[in-house]
Amino acid sequence: MHQFGKVVIQGGKPVQLDQETGDTAGEPTPEQANIVQQLGSVVKAYMKSVHDLLDGRYVALKELAPTHYREPCRVLAFFCTDGLVLRYERKADPDVRNVVAWSNETLFEFVPKISEGLAYCHASRDFVSAIPRTGVEFRFSKVDASGRAEDVLAFRMGIDTVLERPEVIPQPPSKPYCLLSAQNSVEIQMLGELVNIGERQGTGQNFIARTIFRMNVGWECIEVYPFFQLEHWRPEYASLWAENDLLAALVARQLHESQLNSIDPMAGARKYFASSLSEYSSLLDTKPQREEILHSYLREHPALICPAYTAVWSKLQLGDHFTDFVFRDAIGDYVLVEIERSTHPLFKTDGDTSYELNHAKNQILDWKRYIEDNLSTVQRELGLTGISASPRSIIVIGRSGALTEENRRKLASMENESPRTRILTYDDVLTSTKAIVENLFGPLNAVQGNTEIFYLPKQSGPG
Repeated sequence: MHQFGKVVIQGGKPVQLDQETGDTAGEPTPEQANIVQQLGSVVKAYMKSVHDLLDGRYVALKELAPTHYREPCRVLAFFCTDGLVLRYERKADPDVRNVVAWSNETLFEFVPKISEGLAYCHASRDFVSAIPRTGVEFRFSKVDASGRAEDVLAFRMGIDTVLERPEVIPQPPSKPYCLLSAQNSVEIQMLGELVNIGERQGTGQNFIARTIFRMNVGWECIEVYPFFQLEHWRPEYASLWAENDLLAALVARQLHESQLNSIDPMAGARKYFASSLSEYSSLLDTKPQREEILHSYLREHPALICPAYTAVWSKLQLGDHFTDFVFRDAIGDYVLVEIERSTHPLFKTDGDTSYELNHAKNQILDWKRYIEDNLSTVQRELGLTGISASPRSIIVIGRSGALTEENRRKLASMENESPRTRILTYDDVLTSTKAIVENLFGPLNAVQGNTEIFYLPKQSGPG
């Protein structure tokens, strides 16, 4: 089925087809119909191969793949008078199909339009760029304590290419010559220094801030193929092209990431903890009414309770009772953990400990009695090798905002009486874990969006 119409390109939106009616739209020529059918088969086979590889052989690397490979996309293939342009767009509707169309324009005319003013083709190296007027604009501002913003840098970005025929044109089954391949992903790196208030510049921690931006265009990738020869575009070559393209993209991404991680090997750990702690804080703010919600999250992120753990058991049975967690830490000590709801109070209005806190304390006592009475069985049959008869324990319950100064003093007295048992609120867990992580891996700076921080090695002083 053929559709006719005008391609409508609006900044930041998918391409639309404004269908025309009447005599202005005729049937395609046999040559055009053949091009549409063959390119459609190639595009379909290519994208299927990419998705099969990312869901199969390369599934472990899927997150490193470019967006137009990793996310559901449609491909729009435009056959111009002197070449082919592919535009990849995200699609929310799975029923949206790929599009193959033709244009009576040249690449010089069509590429700026389909790329929304980002890319240009020129006939020779002696060209005047339009990018200073039409390119995507980036602005960087600094914001003071009062919230006042001041621009410190502004520039426009785009791509100029020269349509020169290479000395050797790739021959089948190699993929046809690609003049331009641009993704909607811009990485900007800035060098900075982390300095405490009152300290002078040059005494702090140098870092690289890396941020990846999406441009305000409606596409994920634009590719330009001049010197088009239909016989080079065959569906049977698509799987080879897909794997080669995918491997090239994955290797490039891994190499880039390894270069940054070699500067700061702890960056990955900080990123994980910063994300986990942020999610944890947001979860607490929802005031979950079921303990299982918090237990499930902590089971997936056990390092929030014990950052230096080497082993963890969830819902381990001790006699007639089940623990919430048992941790073994880096020095071989064991920690029993009982969690209650974050909405439970620690104290009643008269200042006495709440039923929920007393219940948690009794749970800990029951576990310890069982371990003391069955120490060899626990060590041998449950795998808790080396656990003592009186391991350390933690109770997690309630929120810090509900505690008064008097409540805090009572908690301190209770811990003094039972030094092997700590009573923490969920906010205490957040604060304590953040402090431990920053001591191990460096500051977890509060950054916006997807910015990542890589700390540079400190220079050793003279002598």
